[in-house]
Amino acid sequence: MHPIAFAVMRRGRRVIPYTCQTMDLAEHFRVIAQNWVRIVVISFVVAIVVFGASSLRANKYQAKETLAVQPGEVVGGQTEGQAASFLAQTYAKYAEVPSVVRAAIRDSGLDLSVTQATDRISAKASGELGFLDVKVTGPTKEDAERLTSAVAEAVKGVVRTQQAAQRFSDLLPLQTERQQLTAQLNSLPEDSPERLSIGAQLSALNDAEGQIQIRPSNQLNSLSSAIAKDDPVSPKPLRDAILAFLVSLVVVGELTVLVHYAGDRFSRSEDTGDVSRLTGLPVLAKIPRGSGIEVVESFRVLRTNLMVLEGAGKPRTVAIVSANQAAGKTFTATNLSESAANLDEKVVLIDADLRKPAIHERLGVPRAPGLSTVLQGGDLTAALQKIPDSPWLRVLPSGEPVHDASGMLGARAFRHVLEALRAVRLVLVDTPPAALFADAMAIASQCDATIFVLDVKTSRRRQVRQTLEALERAGANLIGVVINRTTAPRRAAYYES
Repeated sequence: MHPIAFAVMRRGRRVIPYTCQTMDLAEHFRVIAQNWVRIVVISFVVAIVVFGASSLRANKYQAKETLAVQPGEVVGGQTEGQAASFLAQTYAKYAEVPSVVRAAIRDSGLDLSVTQATDRISAKASGELGFLDVKVTGPTKEDAERLTSAVAEAVKGVVRTQQAAQRFSDLLPLQTERQQLTAQLNSLPEDSPERLSIGAQLSALNDAEGQIQIRPSNQLNSLSSAIAKDDPVSPKPLRDAILAFLVSLVVVGELTVLVHYAGDRFSRSEDTGDVSRLTGLPVLAKIPRGSGIEVVESFRVLRTNLMVLEGAGKPRTVAIVSANQAAGKTFTATNLSESAANLDEKVVLIDADLRKPAIHERLGVPRAPGLSTVLQGGDLTAALQKIPDSPWLRVLPSGEPVHDASGMLGARAFRHVLEALRAVRLVLVDTPPAALFADAMAIASQCDATIFVLDVKTSRRRQVRQTLEALERAGANLIGVVINRTTAPRRAAYYES
């Protein structure tokens, strides 16, 4: 929601703000429901195209070989399963190491580059028991199986090489120390007492070397040979078509909403002819967004057009109606009433939106007593509220909430309220959104004239047409349109001169 605030005043007159909103969720799904056949047909065509394109792709087969990790030692408080799982995750990374890939290419005898082979290879630790799955794709079952087997052997070869290198690294310092002790022993006389101590050290080194030699190593063993299924893993025309159909339903549905949303909007050029052609009504005023003297002047234009409108017989009671709640009808009704009161003629502003009233808050008056009180037999004079800044303006707020707003406003009691105000030069009646509630129809049918308010940003063509048709069927006397949130005219230079 974008609040558009107007706070300009000339001679103390306020311009009251209003808010706007975009398409709601209900309208979103309503557009989709109205166009579901088109959406399904387009999605079905997309699915057929994807099915055909997928069928033309070359087959791709996948082979898998499962390796089991057996840790040689378990250290650091780990369980054997945890150690095996950790090693499996580590060894999985070896499958895509360039040196391993090159060895696999050499052993498989396939004519592949390292990049091509790497794109076919994937390895992943399976579960938490130390299993490693090596998967490779290929244009044929044989190619996939050969490269899978070669990759598995290359990974096992790397592990064996690592274990041998680690064993050699552990033995090297012991062998160096042995050589030093042996040289020292050979340099001593036969009866030297140190010979006994050096001999003991050499014996301990022998035991340490023996322990390293028999120490178990990490093992990587094949649980199953590389086998590829008879059916290719891709393409899958039927699967691809179903997926494309489902995705298209969402995408085409949203695009339909977007096109409807953009196409159902009023022209960005704010052409009054465009609005008049759609509504069949004259444009009484264009209310600019922003703030400045232009807003005040636009309501003076509206006031003048209302007073001199041909064929309207200078209407005394006027309903202010809009299709949607964001068009600015309350904004228009409030500011038009203040502009009309500046002519030193009696004006009454009635808040007949008994569902979501706003005028009492905008003008700073109590909500009750108000219209609902009068409709139920209360005193009209006591319910009318004075506005300090506008001595000729009186406000009849909505009053307390009622159970059946449309029924109460459509009954004779509302007509009696209008008749009781016959001494007032102009009575303006703010209404609930006409596209949402029947209240506006009941009110407009009892007023001398109806002004329709639309917003070039939030109002939609179809909704406006439907609302105008409903108002005409209800017997409303539509005299013109007010366009809200237009671009302010360039008058600054004139005012500053």
